[in-house]
Amino acid sequence: MRWKSADKEAENAVKAGVRSTLSAYSKSLHTYGLYSLHSGGEGSNRIFERTVAGNVSEAAEPDRFRFIDQRYDPGSARITPMYALSNHGIFKQQILEEMKYRAPLIYGLEIADKFKKTGVAAGLGQASRFGENAAMVEKLLEERDLRLDQTWEAFLDIRQKVADMHPFYQTHLSDLNEISGRIGIHTIENVRATLQSARTQVQTIQEQINSLNGTIFAMVSAGAVTAEAMAQLHQARMDLQRQMDESVQKVMEYEQLLQDLLRYAEVLAMLKVKSTSDMKALSSIHETYGHAMKLSKKANDELNAEISRQASSQTGGSDALEAEKVFAHVQLVDRQDLDEQEAGIGASVSQFYGVYAQIQDGLLFTQQKYSTTMSSLDGFRQKAEEVFSRYNPGEVERQRKTGVNRTAKREQRSKTQAVLDQIQRGLGSCSLISGTDPYEVYYKKLNGNPAERGSTGYVQAYLDLNQAASAPSPVPDVDLQKPDEAGLSALRLVAALEHALTEVRDEFYINEFAVSKFSYRTLGLEKDAFGRVKTSNELSLPGQHPLTNQEVEYLLYGSESCAGNYTMAYAEMFAFRLAVGVLESLLEPQSKVLTSGSPLLVLLAAIAEGALQAQQDMTKLIQGEQLPVSSKLGNALTMGYKDYLRVFLLLHNREETLLSRMQGLLQVNTGLDLREATTYVSGTASTSFQLWFLPRVMKAIGKMDFSGCAIDGNRCRITKTADYTY
Repeated sequence: MRWKSADKEAENAVKAGVRSTLSAYSKSLHTYGLYSLHSGGEGSNRIFERTVAGNVSEAAEPDRFRFIDQRYDPGSARITPMYALSNHGIFKQQILEEMKYRAPLIYGLEIADKFKKTGVAAGLGQASRFGENAAMVEKLLEERDLRLDQTWEAFLDIRQKVADMHPFYQTHLSDLNEISGRIGIHTIENVRATLQSARTQVQTIQEQINSLNGTIFAMVSAGAVTAEAMAQLHQARMDLQRQMDESVQKVMEYEQLLQDLLRYAEVLAMLKVKSTSDMKALSSIHETYGHAMKLSKKANDELNAEISRQASSQTGGSDALEAEKVFAHVQLVDRQDLDEQEAGIGASVSQFYGVYAQIQDGLLFTQQKYSTTMSSLDGFRQKAEEVFSRYNPGEVERQRKTGVNRTAKREQRSKTQAVLDQIQRGLGSCSLISGTDPYEVYYKKLNGNPAERGSTGYVQAYLDLNQAASAPSPVPDVDLQKPDEAGLSALRLVAALEHALTEVRDEFYINEFAVSKFSYRTLGLEKDAFGRVKTSNELSLPGQHPLTNQEVEYLLYGSESCAGNYTMAYAEMFAFRLAVGVLESLLEPQSKVLTSGSPLLVLLAAIAEGALQAQQDMTKLIQGEQLPVSSKLGNALTMGYKDYLRVFLLLHNREETLLSRMQGLLQVNTGLDLREATTYVSGTASTSFQLWFLPRVMKAIGKMDFSGCAIDGNRCRITKTADYTY
């Protein structure tokens, strides 16, 4: 009974010693709801030793009879600290313990209800999906139109080629046919032989005439000619002259025939050369057209398939975005029309193949051949004109509509760009009074000094201690340079909001710890419903921290300056309000842009309208005002700057980075190294009490001790260990 009583007393004394040691927790960390022992090894040992020594019976009853006279063995007390707040697991657990009673209420009232009850969360998800679909469809639409433009341009080149070629071949083929009709079946060799014979005959007759003239002259000179003889000589001379005229006429005819043959050969040779050249040129243009048409069909099929998919995926319910109707107005081109257009162009070109073949075959151009060739030539032009007449009105209308939409998109981008330029000029300001940054020294402590080699800073030290990757901030890229990217990146930013609000997670408790215990830009500017400035009731006094009104922004973005963190917070908040404005516009788009057939134009119009509204909203938000979550979906529920920081912490959660940054800020604010902030203590101490008769019994049976009691002379030494954590 004495041993059991002493054993229990020793155990209670050691436990009391450990509890008393833990009672000396850090007051500065306690203001954040965190508990740790930061008094140092020697101080903790003194508390522990004093408490153990004061809780044994010898100390409690020094001058009385004691059933057990237990006393503390000096120098045996030892405190072993373990598990510091620098460990992410320990740090997170203490945050959860601090926030588990407040965060769920705040979550329900301040975040989830505001987005769920108004339908903004679901609407933003729809708007984000519409934005992505609109951009994708517009890309396919622009690709389709570009390819169709190229295809139509190639066809117009073919048509122009037809217009240039047809009159040329028509004229020269007609000439060839006329010459062919004159030369008949004659050949150059035949005509030349006949011409030579006729010329010889003319020469022979001329010689005969000359001889007869000489005879007549001689007879007349001699006076021996009779009238009858003279008459006969004149008759002979007339017969020769008649033969002479006939031969000369024949020579002239065959000379003309020879010229016609030479002209025929010349025209035919020219047509062969020209048709070969034109055939190559036409084939090249047709090949270009064919390649362009192949790409047009591919782009057109992809667009038609995507529009079909969009139509099948739309529910058409009351909660659907009105803007989704724009997909039904996208101008589509039937694949069959493209096939028939290509076939018509192919038929036109093939007709010229017939002309080319007739010219190149080397056969004489008979009337039948001429008729066949001219029929192909006319078909060449007729087919091209048929294609032009059938498809030109549609192409003109398509190009007109494309041009109108292109102009409208340019106008909407211009409106948005003017707002974005003003936003860009307003970024980067931290309202510093002096030219130097008074917070630079604190940021160097947190992130390290780039000018000093090996200077990593508090945050990186905690990341390394927890073997966490030192990756950059997980915040998505918000591009406010150009209208298209600004709108799409804003919608991508809020796309995850609907899923993020589905359940309460540990991450939210950590996020709420951040916005509650640390400062932010509008702290001290916010007002309640009666217009009174809200004051923080947090024991951590966030308004008095070294990094004045910028800590939560640092936790989110981790920039090395106040301006950098403010800039990213402002940009993201503007993007969020822009996304809400886009959603509101997409719910009630203008009928003109809705029927334009350009999904991107609908989106750009919504972005332009949303950007202007978001700019006005940001002016109010950074002044601490509360704004409706959505003016069209819920005026009664409002959000302020702090609420949006909550949303961003939820959207951009990366636990390791956030915990390390909070640990770094705590070290800056309290001056305490969390690696020395103990949360778990193991205490060991020894006590002893006098044994009355047990030593003699033990000696008699040959034993020197028994379980839990080390025999030292006539005293029993008991060593106890107790472990406690906050």
